[in-house]
Amino acid sequence: MYQVKNNRTLARQLIAHVCARPAIIIDLYDAAAFIDMHGDCSRLWVTAETAVKCADHNPGLIDEATKTLESALRREGMLD
Repeated sequence: MYQVKNNRTLARQLIAHVCARPAIIIDLYDAAAFIDMHGDCSRLWVTAETAVKCADHNPGLIDEATKTLESALRREGMLD
């Protein structure tokens, strides 16, 4: 799992539905953990992981990381 160094808050809270209890993703640490547990090696999830890594180093990319993760969740049917 990618170790987040600068745990920034996402641009908006994301609630992923993967089991009986939804996962609430509010920051980069949550995002990295969620991707590690639920993301596969598809291009979609690799892109989301890369976005999280970039936002960890550059706070200006937090909006893009949020959008990328949101897109991955939506395409996988994990987000309403």
